[in-house]
Amino acid sequence: MKLLPVSPLKRVLLVSLLLIAIFLRFYNLEGSLQFQGDQGRDAMIVADIFRKHDLVFIGPVTSVGNMYLGPLYYYFMLPFLWLTYPNPIGPVYAMAGLGVLTVYLIYFLGKKMIGENGALLASAFYTFSATATQFTRFSWNPNPAPVISLLMIYFTYSAWKKNPWHWVWVSVCFSVLIQLHYLTLLTLPVAGIFWLLSFKDFWQKHQQNKKHSFKPLLKPTFLAISIFLISLTPLILFDLKHGSKNISAFQNLITNEDNFTYSPKVSLTTKLAKTFKETEGRGMHILFEVMIGKNRTLNKNLLYGFAVLICGYLIRQSQLLKKDHGAKYLAPFMVILTYLLIGIIGTAFYEHTIFDHYIAYLFPVTVLVYGWLASSIKPKFFIYLGTIIFAGYFLQYNLPKMPLKTMGWTINDMKRTSEEILKHVQPGEKYNLVLLSESHDIDGQNYRYYLTTGHTSPTTFAERDSTTTLFIINEEKKTTNVTDSPIYEIAVFPDKKPADFFVIPGGPEITMLKRTTQESAQPLE
Repeated sequence: MKLLPVSPLKRVLLVSLLLIAIFLRFYNLEGSLQFQGDQGRDAMIVADIFRKHDLVFIGPVTSVGNMYLGPLYYYFMLPFLWLTYPNPIGPVYAMAGLGVLTVYLIYFLGKKMIGENGALLASAFYTFSATATQFTRFSWNPNPAPVISLLMIYFTYSAWKKNPWHWVWVSVCFSVLIQLHYLTLLTLPVAGIFWLLSFKDFWQKHQQNKKHSFKPLLKPTFLAISIFLISLTPLILFDLKHGSKNISAFQNLITNEDNFTYSPKVSLTTKLAKTFKETEGRGMHILFEVMIGKNRTLNKNLLYGFAVLICGYLIRQSQLLKKDHGAKYLAPFMVILTYLLIGIIGTAFYEHTIFDHYIAYLFPVTVLVYGWLASSIKPKFFIYLGTIIFAGYFLQYNLPKMPLKTMGWTINDMKRTSEEILKHVQPGEKYNLVLLSESHDIDGQNYRYYLTTGHTSPTTFAERDSTTTLFIINEEKKTTNVTDSPIYEIAVFPDKKPADFFVIPGGPEITMLKRTTQESAQPLE
């Protein structure tokens, strides 16, 4: 197994890319870290696993559909957070490491699918992608999706054309992906298509020779299905305890016309026309917006240019196959292309906004297509010139957007703010906090995490009616009198006269309310 290229020049190029990837993914991680509400919530849940031995059986809830993902990402975070606790940077280092590994695997697996030159180019594009880099510089459940989907793509090809036992690894990858983001369900029909093609190959061999057995395909298939079902065990147990809440949410996500183009009142022609139009937009997003920004005219021209090149290549390769010349990279490219097309078509049916993290699992597909086009299409002069121009535009867009600069408000500032709040809290005191910020995370989960590492944690949701002290953290500084805010926790607090007020240097204003009566907080009607 050759881990590095044989050619000295290509070896130098790959090592250089890996060193650059390490710099771009590890430089100034703590100073530039995005630690918002989702990250604070995840860190608290994971910390409770080793602080309180409180095992979790469900993962984060989805932003659309109120559906719970699996808990795998929490257990991925666990050893790394434990190593750096109470600093939440540990899982971020793990994510950065995965980002560098992805750069290498795009080369190592890509050369088996699109050739070494194309794989090196794909690794280069991925190395310098500001969006791909950003998703390796903070901890969030969708962020490991690129490396897992890359493995799934390779094992799909390998299981189809080389070793049927690799369907087991396809199942493992899929089981992981659907615990990272629900739109990765779009990888399932792709795996299903190529499994059917595998079955067709076995059927044809059986027709030619009745002694040819289906067992080499059916045994790994049975094991693959078993692994997938076992991976669902935590969610199944959760549903049994909570009245099939997750299954109902999933059904609603799929069938609700507000989520997918489903309304029976619309004619089939209208549905197809709308989906086709949306497919164009999703294609531009997946192939170009993520990598070179939102220039609609340019991206539209590139999309149709790519389509023409791909169709021309496929026609040419099919002619070579008929003439028995072979087409070395046709099968793997068909796998890559199918993952891309199903991703585009599947998201075209989705009625909500598609954010970049929804399609993170397709990042490797995009760069593999770039690398394949640049290394496989003829005439070479035309493609080389186009690649140089595209690469120049790509770098001009991405390099200034690299997320390397220190943020105005860092995790150390959040820690400092939390320590200042704890100075105003007596051990065992029941206190809560409200955050006024642009993030709209009213619970202030990022500050709440740091407060749970101190001498007294804030009240849990169930205890909030017995809160005796309320801290209002005003990051926005848009509201003059924060006690008049309609936010529930503030509105129901019985004593609105500030007991204290202090300002964190360079940071938020903090108003402290103190209960002075025995009156219970009454719910608003």
